[in-house]
Amino acid sequence: MKKSLLLVLLSLFVCCFSQANAQTDDMNSPPRVLLVVREEIKPGMMPAHNRHSAGYSGIFGKLKTPNHRIAMIPVAGSENEVMYLTACESFADLEMITKETDKKLASVDGTMGAELARLDKEAPDLHSSMRDVLAVYRPELSFKPGVDIAQMRYFAITTVRVRPGQEDNYSEYLRTLINTAREKAKAETHVAAYQVIAGMPGTTYMFFRPMKSLAEYDLRIGPRVREAMTDDQKKKADKMAGESVIVSETSIFAFNPRMSYLPKEFTASDSAFWNPAPEAVAKPKPKKRVVKPAATGATQ
Repeated sequence: MKKSLLLVLLSLFVCCFSQANAQTDDMNSPPRVLLVVREEIKPGMMPAHNRHSAGYSGIFGKLKTPNHRIAMIPVAGSENEVMYLTACESFADLEMITKETDKKLASVDGTMGAELARLDKEAPDLHSSMRDVLAVYRPELSFKPGVDIAQMRYFAITTVRVRPGQEDNYSEYLRTLINTAREKAKAETHVAAYQVIAGMPGTTYMFFRPMKSLAEYDLRIGPRVREAMTDDQKKKADKMAGESVIVSETSIFAFNPRMSYLPKEFTASDSAFWNPAPEAVAKPKPKKRVVKPAATGATQ
């Protein structure tokens, strides 16, 4: 696949839905496939890891590899988890991206090769575990995913484990009750729904809610959606959720531009955030010279 098309595919995720009220079509929909990389960082190693991750992103940029990603660090949830999102239009595209990236990384030598070798050697000391997850877009379970991701700063990610055999029940719960109540409540929220197909237990769903500010939680969207239901709808929603959901957990992540690796066409829309100046490396202060007193004669 040509590089220009890869940029378009990524843009479907990071720049999609710039018109919230536009009709849903192929060009205004989230990517069909997501690669979600979840890393558990050893306690106390998060600052070192973030510098380490930024080092990889710098190499990706110099090599112009196709593996664009949004990197995120924790705000609420596990304090030691970071996440990366890579968007693709198909699994064939994901396979091509992986092969092309590996090929370019394997070809480096000289100073860049030494830097890459250093980063690879450091990785085991920083990570306690790593997990790759593949997920496919579920448009019928999403809610108005119409937002310019480049202007956002956070993702609230809700991971839901559904009981085997209850997928249809859970889908009906979301479509006919939750999303209908969201419409009625005029909820100021946008949610892209994905179903995990590999890398996590079966019947797992991930819901991505982009936010520009944590102040959006002051809007009380959850309680307002609940209030928009009739008493019968509340009872039905509680029953369907109880029957279909094993566990649901929401974590909040902040976008980290230094660890991200994105096309210029995307970052240009908010360059001040996505292209920060390189971090200044603090130079050690010179030690003060200690002047020893001159020797004196013997005390009388």
